[in-house]
Amino acid sequence: MADLNALIAAHKFGLGAKAGETTLIGETPQAWLQAQLTEVVSTLDEFGLPSAADGIALFYEFQLAKRQENNADQPLPGTSVNKKDQLTAFVADIDRMKSEQMLIEDNGVRGSGLNDTQNTYLQAKKSNLSKPAGDKTSQELLQEMVALSYDDIGVRTLHAAITPASFREALVRFWTDHFNVFSEKSLLVRVTAGAMEREAIRPNVTGKFFDMLVAVETHPSMLFYLDNWLSIGPNSYVGQKFTLGLNENLARETLELHTLGVGAGYTQDDIISYAKAITGWSVGNPQIQPEKLGSFIFEPLFHEPGPVTFLNKLYPGTAQDQGLAILADLAVHDKTAGFIATKLARHFHSDTPPQSLIDRLELSFKSSGGDLLVVSSTLVSSPEMWDGSFAKLRNSEEFVVATLRAFGFDSLTSEQSVFVFNAVAQVPFTYHAPEGWPKDEASWASSSILSARLNYANLLARFIALQPEPSTAAQDILGPVLGTKSIDGISQASDVEQGYALMMMSPEFQRR
Repeated sequence: MADLNALIAAHKFGLGAKAGETTLIGETPQAWLQAQLTEVVSTLDEFGLPSAADGIALFYEFQLAKRQENNADQPLPGTSVNKKDQLTAFVADIDRMKSEQMLIEDNGVRGSGLNDTQNTYLQAKKSNLSKPAGDKTSQELLQEMVALSYDDIGVRTLHAAITPASFREALVRFWTDHFNVFSEKSLLVRVTAGAMEREAIRPNVTGKFFDMLVAVETHPSMLFYLDNWLSIGPNSYVGQKFTLGLNENLARETLELHTLGVGAGYTQDDIISYAKAITGWSVGNPQIQPEKLGSFIFEPLFHEPGPVTFLNKLYPGTAQDQGLAILADLAVHDKTAGFIATKLARHFHSDTPPQSLIDRLELSFKSSGGDLLVVSSTLVSSPEMWDGSFAKLRNSEEFVVATLRAFGFDSLTSEQSVFVFNAVAQVPFTYHAPEGWPKDEASWASSSILSARLNYANLLARFIALQPEPSTAAQDILGPVLGTKSIDGISQASDVEQGYALMMMSPEFQRR
């Protein structure tokens, strides 16, 4: 039977135990967890997925093909070498660009009903994707974008199912949700959401919070999602020439959700000041800095000139560095430390974690200057995390990943992954609001969610092969936390499939 502390390491910190993993963890669970923080890299580079810049380039190929199909004589974007002409073209093009981003709605690839999306994905898989870009129709390019987004989900799911470093992967998922983007807002977000996790979150998961914060706030996916790529300073060159305005979305969410937290003492004037400081934080496109297509750019002609006052501190007008200076202060602010500590404790311990755990994590964040390696190590060494409780109900994605790990599923296709997550109502990167997926138990304990999990468990049980019989598997994966009722139910199942399904639906498996 598995050791209780080994179970805590695998389930409470990690994404669920694999067969035999608790034996591997043995009597040194903290060392097993700490090694994942210092000896493991999980950037997913080995899978060769497209970068954000690749996805954005694909979108503009799609946009160009669509325009040419609609009007073959229309001038191509970005053909002028005159800066003012390019700006004029960009401004004139904004409404059309927004409209074409939203073609995702008109092609059946947005919303909770993903059957059409799956068909689009399968069409892309079957089509000749080696065809030169200029020869592809807009529909073929749209299929490629959908396929790209499916592979983003499929690869991260496969990695989560097989990785021996599931604690590190759990941290990646925590931070991805902390900096949530809604992939179905537009095609541009859809083709960059997965890349943001790989490019901004994974490399920084045990680095400085400031570095992760900057990487996220300047990532094209976040700039597209919260519209900062089109935020124009009122007194900037472009702001004076055209009727374009300041966008506060990214500034507000940076303060409310990414750093200080709601009600942390800032005002609407502070939000406006920070929004002005990050004007010009945009993304290279065919009209503006096309040589940096798909990458973060600072466009001086969008930037609001002059100093700003933020949280009673004056920040001089130093172009891009003005926004970075504010982020540097936010990253180590006491309110940020408390906000992050509370979220970490609620995620890894329970909906109502001990205040002592929050205080310890907050002090660790403050004293280390936001060093996430130190903070994560503090989480591992905190006695509250080893109290033997498994009080946190897994959300649907966590539940699915735990089942894949428990039964050794290592060959799900991308479309199968999306199908499964859609069935249990949690497709990655598709939560509609910036605060990320619900964190409370009530949101995941509804009859509809549990019914969906039961249907999934019954389906998965049919495909479980070369595994110990259910009672033995349950002891290996859940060991001493299994209650008598669950043990009896699994052992008395009418057949092997029902036994596996009962194991997955047991209260002990549903929690971490």
